[in-house]
Amino acid sequence: MRLWDFGRLQGNKVKISDKLGGPLGLVDGSQVFSTVFRYSYNGSKSYEIVLSTFGPENYRTICQATFYMLDAPGACASISRFLGERNIDILNSVSLSMISDVCMVWKMLVDLSYYGDEEDLKAEFERLKVEGIPQLEKVDALEIEPSRISDRYTKGVAPASSSVRTKVVRKLTKTPSRIKDGWYEIPQDHLEMFDDLRENQPLMMVGDTDSWVLSITFLKPETELVEIGFVIPDRPGAINEITEELARLNINLVSVYTKVLVYYERMTLVVVSDISRCPMELEDLKSSLESYISSLRGSYELSSFAKIDF
Repeated sequence: MRLWDFGRLQGNKVKISDKLGGPLGLVDGSQVFSTVFRYSYNGSKSYEIVLSTFGPENYRTICQATFYMLDAPGACASISRFLGERNIDILNSVSLSMISDVCMVWKMLVDLSYYGDEEDLKAEFERLKVEGIPQLEKVDALEIEPSRISDRYTKGVAPASSSVRTKVVRKLTKTPSRIKDGWYEIPQDHLEMFDDLRENQPLMMVGDTDSWVLSITFLKPETELVEIGFVIPDRPGAINEITEELARLNINLVSVYTKVLVYYERMTLVVVSDISRCPMELEDLKSSLESYISSLRGSYELSSFAKIDF
């Protein structure tokens, strides 16, 4: 799922588009908690702001639950009643009819603060299913596990074994911000930690629907982005044929997105690239790529080439 966007820093504010904010619950009026990470490697450093609608103190009681049920009237009501009677709060969720008139799935974050733990809930659900209580006759199964949203919010994006050094820059106040008219206002104590941000600094926003967070990272002021699309053979090494050439041209890949069109035959490759260090002008670069892919064996095509204005 491609859930990312680009923008610019406007004073102390960042515009969050509906495309990003809607799926993550970051909409007008929502409260936003934030954490700042500083990443450093080989003399370079960069910052990331991670936004979440959940406060840090809630993470230890939030679990990811999936209910499998019949696609019939009252099925969702049975689940909401089952949880409500046990003081379990349904937070972010999405339900989908998998097979029309047959079965559906409801995935949700649940708050077990006033119940117990996920093992207790799983055991009680299975006991009641064995007893055959009418309330759960339209519900087939429950899967539940501790949520991992805290990992992204408290540990950052770099793995523990990474050579990238990660430092959490803790917020000085627990008061959340609020999104107003689509704008997120960066807290003043965050801004004071950034020593090299400029007005209109380009930034990238990436939504993580598994963790329900939005990542905001700052790009270099001279960043120049181009989205390039290719149609390539669906075979080992095809992606490398393209990425090696882009690397040779000193083009840095910001995002890579692939999708199979015809299995073992064709697929698409779309890259968002920073061409600020490429020695070629835009049109010369396009011509160079067209010439390169025409020399490759197999069915390669430059399907799109467009500068990203933001």
